[in-house]
Amino acid sequence: MAMLLASRLHLVSAAIVTVTSLMTSYSVSGQLADPPGTSLKAELPRIPAIEPERCLESFAVQKGFSLELVASEPHVSDPVDACFDENGRMFVAEMHDYPFSHEPTKLNPNGGGKKGAGVIRMLDDSDDDGRIDRSWAFATGLSWPVSVAPYRGGILVLAPPTLWYLKDTDGDHVADVKEPIFEGFNRDNVQAIANNLKWGLDHRIYAAGATNPSALLRQGKEVLRLGRSDFSFDPRTQEVRSESGGVQWGHSFDDWGNRFVCSNSNHIQQIIFPARYTTRNPNFTVSGVVRSIGKEGGAGPVFRRSSPEPWRLVRTRRRVADPRYANLPESERHPTGFFTSAAGVTIYRGSAYPEFRGQAFVGDVGGNLVHRKTLEPSGVGMLATRADENVEFIASTDNWFRPCNFVNAPDGTLYVLDMYRETIEHPASIPEDIKEHLDLYSGDNRGRIFRLLGPNKTRLKVERLGDLQTVDLVAKLESLNGWTRDTAHRLLWERQDKVAIAPLRKLLNSSTEPLARMHALWTIDGLGELTVEDVATGLNDSHPRVREHAIRLSEPFLKSNQGILELLEKLSDDDDQRISFQLAFSIGEADTSNPVPARILARLLGRPNLASEVKTAALTSVGSDPSLLTVTLALRSETSSRTDVATVLRELATMLGANSRTEPLEKTLSNIFDSPSSAKLLRRVILSGIADGVIRRGASLEDISKLLPAKVHEFLSTELTLASDSAADSVERVAAISSLVWLSTSADNSLAKLVTPTEPQFVQVAAIRTMSRSGSAALPQRLLATWRGTSPSVRTEILDVLTQTNPRIEALLHAVEVGEIRSTEISPDKRQLLVNHANPRIKALAAKVLGGDLNSDRAAVVKAFQPALDLIGSAERGQSLFIKKCSQCHKLGMQGYTVGPDIVSVQNKSPSDLLIAILDPSREAQPAFTAYSVETKQGLVFNGLIVAESVNSLTLRKAEGKEDIINRSTIEELVSTGKSLMPDGMEKELKEQDLADVIAFIKSLGKQK
Repeated sequence: MAMLLASRLHLVSAAIVTVTSLMTSYSVSGQLADPPGTSLKAELPRIPAIEPERCLESFAVQKGFSLELVASEPHVSDPVDACFDENGRMFVAEMHDYPFSHEPTKLNPNGGGKKGAGVIRMLDDSDDDGRIDRSWAFATGLSWPVSVAPYRGGILVLAPPTLWYLKDTDGDHVADVKEPIFEGFNRDNVQAIANNLKWGLDHRIYAAGATNPSALLRQGKEVLRLGRSDFSFDPRTQEVRSESGGVQWGHSFDDWGNRFVCSNSNHIQQIIFPARYTTRNPNFTVSGVVRSIGKEGGAGPVFRRSSPEPWRLVRTRRRVADPRYANLPESERHPTGFFTSAAGVTIYRGSAYPEFRGQAFVGDVGGNLVHRKTLEPSGVGMLATRADENVEFIASTDNWFRPCNFVNAPDGTLYVLDMYRETIEHPASIPEDIKEHLDLYSGDNRGRIFRLLGPNKTRLKVERLGDLQTVDLVAKLESLNGWTRDTAHRLLWERQDKVAIAPLRKLLNSSTEPLARMHALWTIDGLGELTVEDVATGLNDSHPRVREHAIRLSEPFLKSNQGILELLEKLSDDDDQRISFQLAFSIGEADTSNPVPARILARLLGRPNLASEVKTAALTSVGSDPSLLTVTLALRSETSSRTDVATVLRELATMLGANSRTEPLEKTLSNIFDSPSSAKLLRRVILSGIADGVIRRGASLEDISKLLPAKVHEFLSTELTLASDSAADSVERVAAISSLVWLSTSADNSLAKLVTPTEPQFVQVAAIRTMSRSGSAALPQRLLATWRGTSPSVRTEILDVLTQTNPRIEALLHAVEVGEIRSTEISPDKRQLLVNHANPRIKALAAKVLGGDLNSDRAAVVKAFQPALDLIGSAERGQSLFIKKCSQCHKLGMQGYTVGPDIVSVQNKSPSDLLIAILDPSREAQPAFTAYSVETKQGLVFNGLIVAESVNSLTLRKAEGKEDIINRSTIEELVSTGKSLMPDGMEKELKEQDLADVIAFIKSLGKQK
């Protein structure tokens, strides 16, 4: 049971495409779920708005907090983002044209929405009573304005397809400067457009890129291919780069620069691996760049006070009754109860309620609530835990309350931006007959901004930092209020006044506030005056986070200053995991020919119990020549016999093999094989890893083997003798077998003799895997000749090998056709692969010899097995079946593999939904779990889920967590099968009682503590 269910992570853009494609029939078949005589007009009454003077009555706020109305219509409407300039004036992006586009888009082919309805509003509290009493239309005629950020006396405005700079130069509160910065932001999906401009510590502005790929242009020339990523830019030089991310609406920094994002049903995620590091090593691919950190899961439960809108009840009723929606995530099968529209994740950084500083606030616009999370360190990342038990921090009974974003305000409080709309939903997700009873623009003239007040009602006096002298701005870096620090930091960079340098250095050396010392370092750097001495001061700081930032700021000095390298070497023993993490990244900016960086990485990689993220970071730091690090790590006596170090060495060796330059490879092997201290274990993994790299780049092992030093060939000769010795230790023989790939086809005869029942299974499997890498044309016949004498686990390995190239596949299918192999012996996942093969000739042959064994009418299969739902299942028997049939792709606790979703995440599915997911897994396969097929120019065929992509490679994952990394330069064809990786045909493996048992087991997980 390779892939049981689709992930609960609902990818909204893909879902909308699905909904759009079904819309024509949905309005017909969907109505079949409506009770007889139903009147939609009667079922869909309009919900009235609550006027501003009464709106606070609808809220329940926890922990003695309260909401205060800062602004409402007519001063503001449709607020989706806001910022404050250096004098405390508030600028608001008003998205009046939501949810339609004026021009045609993929999801709105007819266009027709409001043209240029967006407004940037400037708000002012002239009497400082906390309530906005003046507002001006600072800019009008904008399309989809979604974000604002202050810059040089004006503001940057993101209004796809354009990023603008606006400024008022004559004091009339209306922008008279309007300069385009970038063009080309995608507008295909109104709920997945670039958004939320935020200043970073590095004086760059960051934005969430959402899910729409775009080519960004400056003055008509392409400057960045955005893809599925976020981006940042230097507003002064307009240099732009990709950033890790690419989720949906909202992102936020904490005080120390950690970045958090969210998407529709995954309410809090953290950026773990920054793109500036992950993309620099062309021979290494990083996965898990963005991590879901919610302890309760991505689509965590929510506790709303409002009733679901009537139209949602009708739509959900139809979805549940429509078999085409059977595999929707649980969060989408109920109108309430789960995050479905998370937005605006923001870390509170103010000082009005300091005990809440560092906590996360997330809006759920569909649930009319604000969720709160506490954050605590968890390895190199964070763990986010629900802060309010069985209740939300802010919840309203008003269905119009749409908390879409938050702002850390100058007065030290958190502002809540309420778009205040009757309906928030993409139009394509609502059936046409339901839409006839809705007004999707309703509320476009309304909007609210609230101030969150603590129990003591504290709010700071708003300071006009723009009026301060440079020296006074430096002092503000010690403020405990995040807005004050950030604004002073920005202004010092904008002014570029070198008068700041002396007080900044004083702050760096003497401030008692770690955050101030960190800001001082970054500001000195932004002024172009950072010295080795400044970095050294930071590296010796008492606070680990200051040391961490000093490591990052040391990067420009690493190629030229040996003293800084020596200071970093001392930090390689620091107990703080984030210190090790940043050090592993930053050292990659040093000269790889220098022995010190290699020593640092070797010391890090040699540390016991090292976090896997630190290992990954270290491997991104390996340059084009990893030979020095490989030799340094391999010859360290204290680590040379450890298996965890061997795993890292195999990765390094793979990079060596993937490099078209053979000189580093030859140099590495000479050093290791000339050293009497190099362990046999490491020699083997290095030889095997190099072979992987050579194969990955499409080169010939036979050609490269001619370059191997004589001592390597002598070693291989002894390895072949050991592998063939049935009296030798089996573990040693298996280790030796992996090296024999270098003997190419000359070793195949010897290895084929090991595929026999007289040999241990793992010896047989090792021999098959090594033969599969040699590329011998005779391999299929050698393996097929052993078929009848092999066990099921060995047969699984043989099938893996025989489906790696088209000639091998044809040999396998011919063997089935002539009866050498029974068709029932082909596992369901391999059968699905073959009958859906991209090659027409193979697909036709597979259909001929295998197709008859499988009922293509999956709905009929599901119907035939309905009696299983009436049987009493045994959870105990179901667990045994799960381990036997499902754990190759599903993880449960410590058992199984992470290919498909964790079974715990689907325990709330109904038994009928689970039955459909098992027997008809592709009925609505989620994009993240759709299988892909890759054929290389060398004729190799790979299949699996795309789990990681880089500029130079992609990674496919298949059963048992096996991964294949394919260089893009070797790809001949990449094709989506359109099918779930979980195969059809589980009815061949499971009887009715078996299905009842498996379902009982899955349902029992929800009852376990």
